[in-house]
Amino acid sequence: MILIGIPIGFYGYLFPGNINLMVLELYNTKRYQLLILMFALIVVFESIYCFASLTFLQEIKSNVKFYSTIEIVSYLLIFIMGLWMLFEKRNNKTAAHQNTITRGVISIIIHPQQIPFWVIAGVLVNRVVNVNMDLWTLSGFVFFNAIGTSLVMFSYMFFGKKILEYFKFNNTHINKAMGVVYILLALYHFFIH
Repeated sequence: MILIGIPIGFYGYLFPGNINLMVLELYNTKRYQLLILMFALIVVFESIYCFASLTFLQEIKSNVKFYSTIEIVSYLLIFIMGLWMLFEKRNNKTAAHQNTITRGVISIIIHPQQIPFWVIAGVLVNRVVNVNMDLWTLSGFVFFNAIGTSLVMFSYMFFGKKILEYFKFNNTHINKAMGVVYILLALYHFFIH
């Protein structure tokens, strides 16, 4: 089940942001050497954040009370994010994306969303794959997550403009659908599981 790392890695970078836009810009401007370097940085730092967060969860899992608190907070955050996505009002649908390379590099290395993302994802993954993995299994999960991340970056390189147009015109529907999924996931955990 460590293959679940592929869809998680893909999902983590699917929505347009500084990193995706930087990859698209480098590809469109044919700056392939810099693109290869940035691609390597993306995979390396994604893997570091993933490995560190899942190792942290593995270490604290023996402290049942602390782990349960993190689990509850994770599901509450998913629920709140779901509500936010479901009821968000977008006033300016044509807002321009800023995609400077500097901002992209900073977002790769100092990515404040990565640790909370991986702690929450780790709690969710723990339901399918036991977080108490040995080093090889954890490394395999990180490897498959890197494949998922790479796949989404390749998608942005080759289909970036179409992906951005799709998100631009369907952002409200995507947010509402993902909001419902997040809410149902949190409610399932709190009331059925």
